Amino acid sequence: SSLAVPRSKRALVLCSAMAAEKKGKDPVDKLGQDGFDLETFQKRISDETSKKLHIVDVYTAWCGPCLSIVPTFKTMQVGIDQFEDRCTITQMDRTSMPEYVTRFPQTSKPHFLFYKAGQEVFCVEGLKAPEILKFVDENLPPLEVDE
Repeated sequence: SSLAVPRSKRALVLCSAMAAEKKGKDPVDKLGQDGFDLETFQKRISDETSKKLHIVDVYTAWCGPCLSIVPTFKTMQVGIDQFEDRCTITQMDRTSMPEYVTRFPQTSKPHFLFYKAGQEVFCVEGLKAPEILKFVDENLPPLEVDE
């Protein structure tokens, strides 16, 4: 079951998202934009040597709720130390990869796939922010500390 977000928490998320806008780089790579293509994406998620957690938001183009997680991702970017060094986020239309077309029928529910060391390790169906945030929190690689 999805949890309702209290109004005060929504305000916090909104403020954090606004702070992320000011911070600069969009934390979300969108397939087909800024030179980010399918080959680059596939290299990213299949890299067995990568310590990063890779989040893939598979959506359907006409689905509004599918795109509404972006402020949550921006909040993570602002609130988590060295987020960009520890995690990547990709949004892609389900029709971009034949595997996703077959696996995820056209639906108004987004699917969030999590990859680590070249393997898919978790999948969340639907906009379940608490479940997504919990998984990210528990699976981000540790901060690299300079000796």
